Amino acid sequence: MKEKGKLFFQKNIRRKRTWAILVLLLLVGSYFIFRTPASVANTTTDIAKISDLKQTVLATGQVVSNTDLSLSFNSTGIVKSLKVKVGDKVKQGQVLATLDQGAELAALTSARGALAAAQARLKRTIEGSSNEEIALAEITLAQTKLTQETLVNNAYQNLLNSTPEANLYPTERNYESPTISGNYNLGKEGQIIVSIDLNASSFKTHGLLAVDGDVSTTTPQPIGNSGLFIEFPTGVTLNYTDWSIDIPNKKASNYLTNYNAYQTAVSQAKFAIDQRTAELAIKKSAARGSDIDLANADILSAEGQVQAAQARYNNTIISAPVDGTITSIDIKIGEQAMAQKSAIVLQDVSNIYIETNINEANISSLSLGLPIDITYDSFGTDKIFKGIITKIDPAGTVVSGVVNYKVTASTEQVKDLRPGMTANMTIKVAEKDGVIAIPSRSIIMNSNGDRVLRLITNTKNKSYKEVPIITGLEGDGGLVEVIKGLSIGDEFVILIKK
Repeated sequence: MKEKGKLFFQKNIRRKRTWAILVLLLLVGSYFIFRTPASVANTTTDIAKISDLKQTVLATGQVVSNTDLSLSFNSTGIVKSLKVKVGDKVKQGQVLATLDQGAELAALTSARGALAAAQARLKRTIEGSSNEEIALAEITLAQTKLTQETLVNNAYQNLLNSTPEANLYPTERNYESPTISGNYNLGKEGQIIVSIDLNASSFKTHGLLAVDGDVSTTTPQPIGNSGLFIEFPTGVTLNYTDWSIDIPNKKASNYLTNYNAYQTAVSQAKFAIDQRTAELAIKKSAARGSDIDLANADILSAEGQVQAAQARYNNTIISAPVDGTITSIDIKIGEQAMAQKSAIVLQDVSNIYIETNINEANISSLSLGLPIDITYDSFGTDKIFKGIITKIDPAGTVVSGVVNYKVTASTEQVKDLRPGMTANMTIKVAEKDGVIAIPSRSIIMNSNGDRVLRLITNTKNKSYKEVPIITGLEGDGGLVEVIKGLSIGDEFVILIKK
């Protein structure tokens, strides 16, 4: 029995081994028969079909007004009137705001009066002067001399009072200076030398005047009848310290201004007196051609004064240079307005357009009249507006290292569209419907430098042949139009992974 059992067991074991080997051989054979070749698995293909192809350029621009003016006063002053508000439509020449015009209006009126007087003098010169007119001219000359003398004296007094200050005398010592205040009134140039005796708490002066006074570090003390006061610094330890007060103080910051004003006053005084003298001479003589010329010169001068006064008056007014809409106001009645600082913005919101910058890579594909789809951030992406390219600047500008060209486009004039808004532009460069379009990466160059496409010849093992093609429009999404070399339904290679 043991032998039979052993034979039965060995026989079954051999059968199982045989079946196992047969199954293994079957699996291995199936793998080699039915497996997908590596070349097929690594090959990406597509079928040629009809598509609608578009070529667009995307850009972000800004809404710009055809009229965009920042208006300001040409002088500084208090805002007296504001005649408009934001949103008002205004006409050319309309007054928008004014400053306090009291002084300017008075000067203009005076200048107009001077012009009228000059014109009257010409008439009287032609007609001849009466004794009363001659006497009046003499009085006028005398008054002019008196007036001009007063003006010159005042200017000279200002010159003498050019910020007086005390300097150490002699100058090689270096201590804190006393403070000089007041208004010098002696009318003489020179020096006031101040010597202080700290022990006696007093000072003496010599030079332009010799007086005594008390030393004080808290209260300005008069320097005689000079009109000046002196207050000494604390902490002076020398027994005697001499200080020089120069009249005028040529080191003062306002000395040059006062000096020039004095020289101007002298020059103007001479001119005014000479003018009145000439007028008197004219009245005393018979009218001659030269007399009439001089009278005409007076009129010309008076007209210049009127023009100057008118210009100063106009500097207190902001007027609309063109028709438009007020979009911003940065002044209030009663506040101080600064010259040349933007106060009112005037724009033509009914005539606006879009400006954008296009880089050099895309500018060559653009031309005037190309249509544009436009969306605005303020209105949302669901509202699409139409426009066209109206201008392309011939010169470029470099922005962040990239050459850009300014492109101007029209847009629909819609309500609530305002200058400064952001515009998202889709410029339609080209468009073709019903063409064969393939991914550009499926086109390769052969050894001859020709553009070819790998056309599938066996769909099972993805074998292919290279065929030359002719391409057309290069559209969005990396698609390229194939004009020749590929038919609808053809399978072609897009990519072969290595």
